[in-house]
Amino acid sequence: MPTPAWKMCSCTSPPAPMFKPASFPWLLAHEINLLWRGSILLRTSKYVLVPVIAVGVIFQAIAILIVKYLQTQTLSLPILILIANINLIFLSGLMLSRAMTSAIDVLYSRGDADFLLASPIKPIRILAVRMIGVAASVAAPWLLLAAALANALALFGTPQALAAYIIIPMVAALVTALAFLSVVSLVARTGPAKARLFAHSIALFIGLFIFALGQAPRYIAPQNLRALWLAFMPDASNINAAIWFPARALLGEFIPAVLFCVVCAFIFWLVLLTRARQFADGTISAAAYGSGPARRRGGGTFRQNPFAATMLKNLRLLLRFPGLVTQTIYRSLTLVPITMILTGRVAIGTGPGVVIPLLVFLAGQLALFFISIIIGSEQSPDLLAAAPVLPQTGRRAAYAAAAYACLIIMALPVLGVLFRAGQMLPVLLAAMAGSILSNLLLGQRFPIPLLRPAFGKTQTGTVFGLILGVSASSLWAFIAWLAVTPKPF
Repeated sequence: MPTPAWKMCSCTSPPAPMFKPASFPWLLAHEINLLWRGSILLRTSKYVLVPVIAVGVIFQAIAILIVKYLQTQTLSLPILILIANINLIFLSGLMLSRAMTSAIDVLYSRGDADFLLASPIKPIRILAVRMIGVAASVAAPWLLLAAALANALALFGTPQALAAYIIIPMVAALVTALAFLSVVSLVARTGPAKARLFAHSIALFIGLFIFALGQAPRYIAPQNLRALWLAFMPDASNINAAIWFPARALLGEFIPAVLFCVVCAFIFWLVLLTRARQFADGTISAAAYGSGPARRRGGGTFRQNPFAATMLKNLRLLLRFPGLVTQTIYRSLTLVPITMILTGRVAIGTGPGVVIPLLVFLAGQLALFFISIIIGSEQSPDLLAAAPVLPQTGRRAAYAAAAYACLIIMALPVLGVLFRAGQMLPVLLAAMAGSILSNLLLGQRFPIPLLRPAFGKTQTGTVFGLILGVSASSLWAFIAWLAVTPKPF
């Protein structure tokens, strides 16, 4: 029998684990580790603390400059409550969409629920660590932003702002509880795919809503817009109403903060208790397998041309990507101001000429997005490499599929340029071709991180590819701007 490694050294006993196996701290540490392994930061670089610290220092410096400027401004309590209310509304919506997607991942995408239910670990303990893990991952990026501002405010004599360290995690706990409650109900009726689509749709709606608010002064009368904002601000008669307690809690008032934390913790615990029985019965994990209509079997024929067959396969990978429609719309929000300019509703800069660099930049980013989906979704690259076809067939088919999807979206705005400013069309087409080709070549080598790696697989995405893609798209957009602007400088 082989000698254990710990007996071969000078130690007299095996190394003790940090936490007792199957204990709550052990499970929580394991859950945080899994979420950390799936985060974009860890998928980007081996040394993740350097960019995290650098970003934190930059945010903190900017926050100090902002607060130093705001020292010259005097804001009343109703105005501060208005600002806090607006931030809480947007923050809760963004957190909810992220929490719903994360809840689907930890409950249904991992595929370990049945294994854990068969273990002697209490189901409520398993579900608790997953909910806490999701709440922590949802709160982390926003806490980074809010903490920088809170530190700056405390530095300049407003220590109540440090309440953000408590209130934002409580908001994350509240939206996580609502996300788990809604996700389980949605998956039981529609399946994980449609539930994930619903979560992406919420994120898209919030993004469109924020963009619409930015454009609201162009379409809403000033008095109506003022009435909209005043609805979130108390007056002298109702400033002490309970409806303003969340905002006052974020501002650091003690009693509202305590009450808000108690309510959030109670809702979190209530959802945990009511969902734990479902989790124990296995109905949460079973919903992922037993819901939704039966899938139709494919009845197509395999094309004789290897390039055409591979291109169609890549297009199928694009269509199967979860959240394709919502993410494409979200990345194409630039088309809204472009449409306004081309239709003459808005006049910006040089008129129609300003849309040319915007379209060039958008085309490059869409090409990078689509090629990254194809590269990240490919599950059998060795199969094509071993096939009796030319080695470059797979690469060319990926380029063709990504370019085809990009051109479908860009066709309508290109037609708009043709009818509105036809003399700029050659410049637009040439710069778009260069931007798309550059991003396709970059995306083949450095795809952006869109998909989490399957078990036993390595991650293909990197933020470095995103930086290179933005740089290439910006360069081609700048060249197009120089070409269509009579006096650029």
